[in-house]
Amino acid sequence: MKKLITLLLVCFAVSAFAQKQVKDLKYYYYYANQDKDFNAYLAARKSFDNKKFDFKLPASKEAVAELQTNESKIFKNERTYAEFLKRYGMKNAGDYAKLWFNQMETLKVFIKKNPEFYSLSPKERQNVIDKWYFSEIAAN
Repeated sequence: MKKLITLLLVCFAVSAFAQKQVKDLKYYYYYANQDKDFNAYLAARKSFDNKKFDFKLPASKEAVAELQTNESKIFKNERTYAEFLKRYGMKNAGDYAKLWFNQMETLKVFIKKNPEFYSLSPKERQNVIDKWYFSEIAAN
């Protein structure tokens, strides 16, 4: 009898520890702001959005054509993006590339630690990001 009771208690204990909170749309919609990586992304995006108007992106037809043909090479890393922007006359290209890549890298870190977020549809992901981004801006 003792063994049966012990076995039941062990089973209940294991099942209680094995329960994991399901990270679905509802989870991200209500609790994403408690994730430090998500907050780092929001801060990086806010920083980019606040400073992006200090820069003037190149708008020449040649720049657009090169971007369309060599997009993967240009966006490979921060340095190649800055070189592309400098080549077409952008001042402070390195600062802009750093801001742009910082938000992308923080989002990648968040997705790597929360792969369930990427299983949401693109519209659902954007709605979650917008909800927390704009609620943070309204709070400031």
